[in-house]
Amino acid sequence: MKRWFLLPAIIILVLFAACAPKAVPAPSAPAPAAPAKAAVPASNLPAPTSQDAAWAKIVEAGQKEGQVNVYTWGWTGDVGLSIASAFEKSYGIKLNIITGRGAEFIERIKTEARMGNVVADVWEGASGHSENMKLAGLLDAIPDLPATRNKGDFTADPFAFSPEGYYFTENQFFLGLHVNTNLVKPGEEPKAWKDLLDPKWKGRILFADPVVSISSSYFAALIDKGLMTEEFLGKLGKQELQFDPSTPGVVNKLARGEGAVGYTSTNESSNVAKEGGPIKVIDTSDGIFANGLALGKVKGGPHPNASKVLINWILSQEGQDVYAKAKSVLTIRKDVKDYVFPAATLKPSNSIFIDTRYNDLVAKVFAEKRYVPLLKPR
Repeated sequence: MKRWFLLPAIIILVLFAACAPKAVPAPSAPAPAAPAKAAVPASNLPAPTSQDAAWAKIVEAGQKEGQVNVYTWGWTGDVGLSIASAFEKSYGIKLNIITGRGAEFIERIKTEARMGNVVADVWEGASGHSENMKLAGLLDAIPDLPATRNKGDFTADPFAFSPEGYYFTENQFFLGLHVNTNLVKPGEEPKAWKDLLDPKWKGRILFADPVVSISSSYFAALIDKGLMTEEFLGKLGKQELQFDPSTPGVVNKLARGEGAVGYTSTNESSNVAKEGGPIKVIDTSDGIFANGLALGKVKGGPHPNASKVLINWILSQEGQDVYAKAKSVLTIRKDVKDYVFPAATLKPSNSIFIDTRYNDLVAKVFAEKRYVPLLKPR
């Protein structure tokens, strides 16, 4: 039987129920109040500062720029890939790495500046070359990066070379004599620089070419301290030094046995030793250099904000851990472990740190090519 004829009655009943007065429930006892939470003192709340807000804008602008170009001496091969990958993962900014030698990069950036087409955003390399770049007006000072505000975080002052912030200490290393342990037996290593004048080392010493590498200019500090003389360098030059354009080339040739003794840095020897190379650093009693690589913001670069983000990241805890692990080197931060391979680990008895004063001297010595005729006599 069809029941559609009941529909009008159902509608009338529903409307009647809706209009009827509703019963008001009896008031219930109030719920017990929740225990009050202890107030957090306002002084303990990290209120955002104007510096934080300004830096957030720089990061946002850098991410919009999307990329940053680095002229680098040390971020080569897998090291560069590790740094680029980690940085892009953290900020979404692509890192373009152009590798080469410091002296050549200085001339290249000078040319770019004259042409009004600067390509580099960030420079990375020897502190002495960085000083020459500052003197040439190629770098911008950026003294207030978040990563550098707490000096207590660092084992080495990031402003050691440039208090104004034109370039920053990126890492620490020692620059000195190394031996090939397959060719030099224990106890036969040179104990001091003067030992290299022994005839047995003639033609067996590997050296970075003083024409293109700044490394030999660091002897200026030893000479200034009275620990070495230019006369000694002249005698050393007569030992038929074997030259390579760079300290990485020196340590690679040393590991292959193309020389018995080499003048290079623990930055380079640590990685080679880690890969099984027969390399050992020597603590020369008459002085060894404690130095550091540096990086700075290139004036007029196309990505000014991304360059600040990159430099700050390299100096931060995260960046230093990525960097030190990739290169197997000493870090400059207390909250990051060192990754130096044992054969390149050194606690020198007579260390000379290349500070601001010596860096200026080194830069001038290299610019003048003062030691070239001594180490490369005709």
